[in-house]
Amino acid sequence: MLKLKSGGVKKRLIFLLIIVILLFGGSGIYYLSSPVEEEQVKQQQVEIKAGMSSNQVAATLAEAGLIREPLLFRAAVRIRGVEHRLQSGYYDFNTAMSLNEIIDSMVMGRVFKQQFTIPEGATVESIAQRIATQTDVEAEDFLTAAERLSQDFKLLQDYDLSQRKYPLEGYLFPDTYRVVRGVSSDKLVEVMLRQFMAKLDGELWAQIEESEYKVDEIINIASLIEGEAKYDQERELIAGVIYNRLEKGMRLQLDATVQYALSERKDRILYRDLEIESPYNTYRVAGLPPGPINNPGLASIKAALNPAETDYLYYFALEDGSHKFSKSYQEHLRLQNELRYSD
Repeated sequence: MLKLKSGGVKKRLIFLLIIVILLFGGSGIYYLSSPVEEEQVKQQQVEIKAGMSSNQVAATLAEAGLIREPLLFRAAVRIRGVEHRLQSGYYDFNTAMSLNEIIDSMVMGRVFKQQFTIPEGATVESIAQRIATQTDVEAEDFLTAAERLSQDFKLLQDYDLSQRKYPLEGYLFPDTYRVVRGVSSDKLVEVMLRQFMAKLDGELWAQIEESEYKVDEIINIASLIEGEAKYDQERELIAGVIYNRLEKGMRLQLDATVQYALSERKDRILYRDLEIESPYNTYRVAGLPPGPINNPGLASIKAALNPAETDYLYYFALEDGSHKFSKSYQEHLRLQNELRYSD
């Protein structure tokens, strides 16, 4: 009987010990896998490089203060069967994320994305500067990529690009972009070119094919409209003036083209600026400039395809950015004089 009692006590003690180990082990695992800090949350950007082992990933996360125990991370990804599904890239983690939330993010590839906005009418040079301030891509790298990739852009393969300042000017579509951190300059250019092609839907392509002008000429004219128009309601009128002058063989004489030809942008074009030697100076050179002078938005592209039916041949800008239009040079001078004397 004593042996039975002794054996029963021993079994009960072993059972209780197992329960205690499980309880303490479970609570320990729960603690180690819980968020590091939920009250004073800290953001941490970490880079998971391609080819990193789970050991290296765990060490990187521990060093950033995002997990408590690297060993538990390694065990968790193995148990879940995702050890080889952790995606590389930059991640924006925080200390309020649990171990499983961090793992889920890497399995799903929820990498940190950078956002930048290119306004309508931006030039390739200004785009490069904007990108340099909002992403990890250097301005010079972007310009080099734009020059290199222009050789493979199908829409330009039939054109002489030798006189163009930047061959892809006009085709880097102005929009808001979200790209992963660490994106290459080539990838950025490709994304913007794809957006250009996507925005020119079937209806617009049909209009271009019906037009007497080639697609590059349409984009060129759209860039002139973008450079000259401040208000949407004037875009089609300005387009009408441009087409009228082209059909009559008149020089376009657009300040926006002179601005593009200058080495530095000016708040106001002076008479001496109109004499600058450049194929883009439409005060000196007849016809369209050798290429677009900026990257126009959809409104200007549509205006280039739908010019106003008008007899206007001249216009000049008012202080608020709107324009006065006229049919003859005499009327053009009269309106300017009236404005001058009214001041």
